[in-house]
Amino acid sequence: MKLIVFDKDGTLMELGSPIVKLADDLINEFSSRTNVHVPKSEIKDAFGIIDDKIDRVLSSDKAKQIVSKLRVLPNGEQLSQWTLDKMAHLSTDNEKDDIEIIDGIPETLATLKEQGYQLAIVSADDNESMDLFVDKYNIRKYFDLIVTSDSSPYQKPQKALMDTILSHFDVSKEETMMVGDTEMDVLLGRNGEVAHVVGVLSGSGDRQDLGNADTILANVNELLKYIDEHIDK
Repeated sequence: MKLIVFDKDGTLMELGSPIVKLADDLINEFSSRTNVHVPKSEIKDAFGIIDDKIDRVLSSDKAKQIVSKLRVLPNGEQLSQWTLDKMAHLSTDNEKDDIEIIDGIPETLATLKEQGYQLAIVSADDNESMDLFVDKYNIRKYFDLIVTSDSSPYQKPQKALMDTILSHFDVSKEETMMVGDTEMDVLLGRNGEVAHVVGVLSGSGDRQDLGNADTILANVNELLKYIDEHIDK
């Protein structure tokens, strides 16, 4: 095996509140039923789960009145624009605060790289959300490819998505493992006909959802032992 492809939310990153898990399930179900590509971040925004309190404040009449009154001050246009820019960053900053990596993931990724594996992430999130995660925990260096809704016209579980990843690395499906926490991740591996499909219980999927995987682990940190015991080097 040469390549390991990871999902992000629920696999490498904590999903957080139940409503986040619901959004994660919803985007997978929507993609499966409609074959329409919708970034996960848009579903989350629709639920108002990314700092909904601040979002409501920023869109309130009171906030608009404050900005409007600033415009009448000397240099008011610049001051009001500065205020708007600062307010726009509040949600992003708060989202960054809420992002939590699953314990032990950086160490596991480092070990896999030391063992010579190529690593990739494939996620329905957009570039901004992905960047917040990988840069907050300084794990970008472990990945040879990061695929988001902004960088690919394909979506889980389309075979073309996995084909594109394999083509980038010039590896075969027999040399590849897919790791994820949802049925869509498992289906992506199956549709892509990769050699190993691993489900993890750290996210929104349960054993029934992940039943078509080759094996089900508690989390990614159990992957090292599984590879050592079951995968030919």
